[in-house]
Amino acid sequence: MSEARQTVTEDQVFEKIEVKPIAGAMGAEIGGVDLSQPLDDATFAEIHRAWLDNNVVFFRDQDLTPQQYLRFAKLWGGIHLHPYMKGMEEFPEIFEIIKKEDAIQNFGNRWHTDQMFCPEPAKATILYAKETPKAGGDTMFANLYLAYESLSDGMKEMLSTMRTYNMGDKRYGGRSRSERYSDGSSMGDKVAPPNKDINSDHPLVRTHPETGRKALYIGSHTASFLGLSDEESAPLLKYLMNHARRPEFTCRFNWKPGSIALWDNRCCQHYAINDYHGQRRRMHRITIQGDKPF
Repeated sequence: MSEARQTVTEDQVFEKIEVKPIAGAMGAEIGGVDLSQPLDDATFAEIHRAWLDNNVVFFRDQDLTPQQYLRFAKLWGGIHLHPYMKGMEEFPEIFEIIKKEDAIQNFGNRWHTDQMFCPEPAKATILYAKETPKAGGDTMFANLYLAYESLSDGMKEMLSTMRTYNMGDKRYGGRSRSERYSDGSSMGDKVAPPNKDINSDHPLVRTHPETGRKALYIGSHTASFLGLSDEESAPLLKYLMNHARRPEFTCRFNWKPGSIALWDNRCCQHYAINDYHGQRRRMHRITIQGDKPF
């Protein structure tokens, strides 16, 4: 087994859950657990281990109330509220992502890690499918450990001290979120601009605080590199973004109602595919507080 791929193998025994990898690079489905019920310490420890091994884990056929969903989420840490988007009225910690039948745009249709523009970006994201299209609407994930580990030694050395500048609003063509979601989106009424724009710089090569592995920490919120102009940054930024999502670094998940994905924003990107026009898709999302990247 390649040292770059640390996933479930036959000698990794799970007594409480079933773990089935879905791709060579990352991702695993977890079975044998009902998340509507409180988890004992041993079961949670196994889920946590499988998550760290695979970057993203998936659960099928779950039926959770908002309270049960929040109880599971809080096992992973405090709740990270999106600074630009409003949560549900009765459960503000839960952010509803919806694309209606007449919408053109969807939410998350760029390769990114969640809230990378924050000084302490989201550690994890949990996405729960409530309504899904008959076909389409998959989510892709990319392994940022592999993106870093596959670089040449010379490139690793060059990137080792670089920092990225990451923008929370007006990143794309100078348009704010309110402007982007007001045209052809179902998310316009969920935009809640903060009192000020949020932008942060982070190390391009990030060390995972739990595994100790290095990841190429980059995403669509990244606008430039500190110390370089936008023009100077553009070629390297384009190369690294394309490199990070090479097919051999990815997995793809097909949603059904009751499916849940739990991913680690510290070491993977994700991308919501917009290929289901005329159909409805509704998801509930909770993000978990993170810490300052190093």
